[in-house]
Amino acid sequence: MKKFNIAIVGLGGQGIITMGTVMKNAALNSDLQDVSGSERRGGAQREGYVETFVKYIFYENAAEMNNPRKNMHSPMIESGGANALISLEPLETLRGIKYLNKNSIVIFNKTPYIPISVRMGKTKYPEISFIVSELQKVTKHIYYYDIDAISLEEFNSLTQKNIIALGILFAKADIPIERSAVESVLAEGKGAENNLKAFALGLNL
Repeated sequence: MKKFNIAIVGLGGQGIITMGTVMKNAALNSDLQDVSGSERRGGAQREGYVETFVKYIFYENAAEMNNPRKNMHSPMIESGGANALISLEPLETLRGIKYLNKNSIVIFNKTPYIPISVRMGKTKYPEISFIVSELQKVTKHIYYYDIDAISLEEFNSLTQKNIIALGILFAKADIPIERSAVESVLAEGKGAENNLKAFALGLNL
């Protein structure tokens, strides 16, 4: 039995839950595969912290697949248990650092959302270099892009930045599902043409 865990974090309104839903739906058509996960969306309507987990389980034979105890696992990702972390906000990336281990891959959007406390001058937003240095204490596999700028340039909108990030995930991590499975999900949803373009864009970053 093999597992692959993905933690996705960011702020309400950035499409975090949608990313998790796409990744879960992409896995539903495999015979030797299960997928589970969970979400925390308490602040989703107020640009608060949001996270979602996607957990793939791959059975290597029919005996594992038919084991009645196969689903006895938590939908949460334990500390150090993420194979990949995606974040659409730099500072929120640090909230997800607890899920990382030395082999984890981190992909984050370097465009910050400036909190009220920073706008009021009560504190400072950390430099990207600081965020990267904190992440490097755990893993060296770190990739960051101005995904907001890429989305605005290509689509004149921020709507596709989450799908661009999913494309980057497939480009940088050894995701154990076919890209075509994700593309099939995107092709069936709203804004299919732009989402497929965004996914391809991420694949080439």
